[in-house]
Amino acid sequence: MLDRIADAAYALAQHWGGMQPHAICLLQDPALLAVGVVTNIGVALAYFAIPLCLWRLLRQAALLPFRSVLVMFVIFILACGTSHLTKVLTLFLGGWAYWLDATACTVTLVASLATALGLLRHGRRIAGLAGRLLARPA
Repeated sequence: MLDRIADAAYALAQHWGGMQPHAICLLQDPALLAVGVVTNIGVALAYFAIPLCLWRLLRQAALLPFRSVLVMFVIFILACGTSHLTKVLTLFLGGWAYWLDATACTVTLVASLATALGLLRHGRRIAGLAGRLLARPA
């Protein structure tokens, strides 16, 4: 059974750019392959759920300060989730899937740098606002 899967994966890899999928290496340990698939899909689902909650918060609290930082977090977290999905693709597809993964990782890099810069730029004001809110009597 594993031989047929390996042969099919190799044929697909040759057809889609010549690079073999990662599963070729992991076929010797199907449990490890399964863990890689399940964990990456699970993490991606969590990463897609978090921005939905943040987006809902942005829509409900129209006067929320520092909205740009939250929007950057939404983009960053979506990019992280996408990169986990592309990792699953590279397990089963070669060639173009690696370029898609590289693109997702590049988008994640840009989004994470932008988010970090946004936090550096607004960090003191966010901390000051949080301090004022915490100092209010209940």
